[in-house]
Amino acid sequence: MRAIQQYLPNPRHVETHRIFVNAEPAKAWEVARHFDAARIPWVKALFELRTLPDRLKGRQPKEEKTSVGVDQVTSDGKGFKLLREIPGKEVLIGSVGQFWHLNIPFAPVEPEDFRDFNAPGWGKLAWAISVEPYHHGSTISLELRTTATDQDSWQKLNNYFRLIGPFSHLIRESAMSHLEAELGKMKHPDDDARLLPGDDIIPDSRYIQTHAINIEAPVSLVWRYLMQLGCDRAGWYSIDLLDHGGEPSIDHLVPGWEMRNAGDRLSATPALDSFFEVYEIEHERFMVIGGEGERLGGPFNTSWAFVLEPIGDDATRLISRARMKAAPQWAEWLMGNVLYPPVHGLMSGVQLKQIKRIAERDAVCRVEHELVLQPA
Repeated sequence: MRAIQQYLPNPRHVETHRIFVNAEPAKAWEVARHFDAARIPWVKALFELRTLPDRLKGRQPKEEKTSVGVDQVTSDGKGFKLLREIPGKEVLIGSVGQFWHLNIPFAPVEPEDFRDFNAPGWGKLAWAISVEPYHHGSTISLELRTTATDQDSWQKLNNYFRLIGPFSHLIRESAMSHLEAELGKMKHPDDDARLLPGDDIIPDSRYIQTHAINIEAPVSLVWRYLMQLGCDRAGWYSIDLLDHGGEPSIDHLVPGWEMRNAGDRLSATPALDSFFEVYEIEHERFMVIGGEGERLGGPFNTSWAFVLEPIGDDATRLISRARMKAAPQWAEWLMGNVLYPPVHGLMSGVQLKQIKRIAERDAVCRVEHELVLQPA
């Protein structure tokens, strides 16, 4: 679990930026840890906008820092503080302040008191840079979390971020783009071309659809939601009106639904009259389901693989692939080119985004690796 999870659990707002670079973790850490976003030409000018009100009134503005690197923003130990650093892997910066004021008042909170500080009237934020090995290079993530100690302060902080949020977001995006350019962008495997579990079930399929998404949640958590797929459990996390009888898919983890086994059946419909069979499964790595039936007067076979790959310790790439074969040939052509691509493409895209949304929500709310499970 990342340090930011421990120091600022249950934030009200989270943003994560992740890149993949052609650099060994040691090099990626050295560059990311000491990167100063003020090197980006327009960033310094953006920070100077804070002095505009004073300048318009003819007052000499207070000199402010314009550096946005870890060492620079934590140098005086007052406003932004270094909460924790794991050299080579993660550095965490936090602050407690009334950020909505032009000259920000900061609360004198020590790192060991940051998590539990809750005096009314303050906003809290933390941001972390993490570097982890990934394939032949590294992945770098930049995560920002914000919250407040009471609702009134949150409203003020939220209003402030509505104003400066787009600029703050752009700074982070630009910083990550500069890091990616400096270290070299990693070329990812082509998900459409790579071999996946279940490909050998219908090896001569001419109609294949592959979808993938990155999720800021550990494999163990994403896997739990895959185990809940099916109308006999939580639903399909897609367009419920079409595949779950209009009943919303259950959006939390349910005790007793932690496992599936080869040979299990997943109900494809709310009427429990059509099923997928679990063909292959390996815990927290992949599940391949499929079925045989009749469509348009001929046999119809399908396989549907869900594959999980870790991105470091706390994020996941989820890949799904559907393969189809049918007869007669005209029916296979019609289903493979006309009927199923738009329907399955839409449903699968929605499904992956829904799993991403709820898995990331749960990941943010974790407490020392534990999740609060709710009954169905």
